[in-house]
Amino acid sequence: MLNKTTSPKVVTAWSISRTALPIGAFYLTEILVGITDLAVVGSLGTEPLAAVGLGKTILLSIMVVGFAILSIGAVIMAERPNRSLCGQVVLASMLLSFLITATAGVVTYLTPELLVFGGYDESLIALFFDYAVVLLWALPPALIFSSLKNVLNAHSQTGMIMWISVGIVSGNLVGSILLVHGIGVWGGMGVQGAAWATVGVNIAASVSLYLYASRSGFLSFRSQTVRPVLERASEIASIGWAAGAQQALESMLFIVVLFLLGTYSNSWLAAGTVVFAVMELNYAASSALGEVLSARIAEQTAAKGDLRALMRLGIRMTGSTAIIFAALVSLFVDETVFVFTSRGTDTELLKLMSSLLLWTAPFFLVDAWQILFINALRGMRRTVLPMMLSTSCYWIVGIGGGIGLSQFTSIGVTGIWIGFCLGLTSAAALLGVLAFDCAREIATKSRLVH
Repeated sequence: MLNKTTSPKVVTAWSISRTALPIGAFYLTEILVGITDLAVVGSLGTEPLAAVGLGKTILLSIMVVGFAILSIGAVIMAERPNRSLCGQVVLASMLLSFLITATAGVVTYLTPELLVFGGYDESLIALFFDYAVVLLWALPPALIFSSLKNVLNAHSQTGMIMWISVGIVSGNLVGSILLVHGIGVWGGMGVQGAAWATVGVNIAASVSLYLYASRSGFLSFRSQTVRPVLERASEIASIGWAAGAQQALESMLFIVVLFLLGTYSNSWLAAGTVVFAVMELNYAASSALGEVLSARIAEQTAAKGDLRALMRLGIRMTGSTAIIFAALVSLFVDETVFVFTSRGTDTELLKLMSSLLLWTAPFFLVDAWQILFINALRGMRRTVLPMMLSTSCYWIVGIGGGIGLSQFTSIGVTGIWIGFCLGLTSAAALLGVLAFDCAREIATKSRLVH
């Protein structure tokens, strides 16, 4: 007797967009919270600004790696969503969240030693530690929020995330101003105030999303036992470690590119920083669409749906979004640069920033596609080979090729940037081929079973 399977749900561009928009708002929120903290702390001086920027970069990089690992939870839940399974996955994700936070704690306590070795001022190191040791407490609620977000993604009901995201940004802004600068006779907490504001809004957000998810009947912690929770944690970790490693290596790619640009001049370093800041917005939109596609692919895999048709829809959606964003940036390139600069910025530096951003804009498309294919492969539970392929593209083509072009041709520092763009392009191409090949393999196995 053949096993009965549920009929595949019809997935449309509208259903994906409706689910992805609130998730995109959440990722945009994380960017805005970082900008808010830097803007508020910036008035305290250069050292506090540098310390907060360094602490936020290190800890948020670890948090994003955690998001990638926990995203496997959405795949597991989307395959056969029910209250008990979702409860197991959330509890397992909470367990992994504390392990990720413990790792971040080790990094936080070791970083000052590295900064001393690097010759940083003692006052900056002290400010970094004061900020980071508090911000560390923001990681568990942020990771728990991400696991609850996965529950809503699995059920295609993410609307509440949009409203909570608005609350996070506004709450963090008000909290940062009050806690950093104080009110009345109270002088505030300095850099620690910005960290405590972030901790507060993350706790409030995770509690709010939990109340919504549980009252909506999406998950239940009743009658849960230790063994299945540990099994889910092991399943997420065994699939998700490669996804986390891939995210970490991609983040390191951007850091190394900036480092290499800085060896040539501060102007190139500043220009690269501005372009990467703009690319974060493209990343937010592409990641949201990719996460939703990942869950829908897992859902369609369980229901024997057409994965290749779903991926083609994802390609059109992420492609059109990236093209529109690139076109807007290209049309308003000078205005975009002015958002990240001041009135006193050197004219030549402004020209370099504008030309580099204009030259890079078309590559927003391949960046969006490689993010899409990474998420699509996660939906098919493929993470190790994609990690190996993208790492090869990032480091051999991107970094190796960039250094080769800059050192052995007449184009100089421009070669670093060309290598970076070629690394993203080759990753998108290889991951795309792999994604469609895996979809074809799954479809073949499904036909053989029937």
